[in-house]
Amino acid sequence: MRDDRILLVRRADDGTWCLPGGRVEFGESIVGCATREFLEETGYSVEVAGLLGVYSDPAEQTHRYPNGDLIQFVAVVFDGVVDDTPAGGLAGDTVDVRWFSAAELPDDLMAADAPVIRDRLAGRPPPVVA
Repeated sequence: MRDDRILLVRRADDGTWCLPGGRVEFGESIVGCATREFLEETGYSVEVAGLLGVYSDPAEQTHRYPNGDLIQFVAVVFDGVVDDTPAGGLAGDTVDVRWFSAAELPDDLMAADAPVIRDRLAGRPPPVVA
């Protein structure tokens, strides 16, 4: 979040907007994963600044992909400082990157990210464990 704005990416598979993120690769730390995935999905570098929370509530952390796969996330969510200088291109699963104010959040937001954004905007002290 910067100046009360949130950086979101538009997914190529279903067109929803979501927080940048992804899976930890074998031999990778969670912080290493966060910085790598952020760069791949946004084209920007990020410095992890702290833990926002861990989200795993199955009522909120499930997603059905266009191919029919239903998954439950365990999301470890970080806050970070974004370097505005483009550092790379976008991964194939991202078609757009945009900063949104709280008042401008898109209607087609990925449901699993809504609790994270809600908690951040409400000013809940980190880390949130839900």
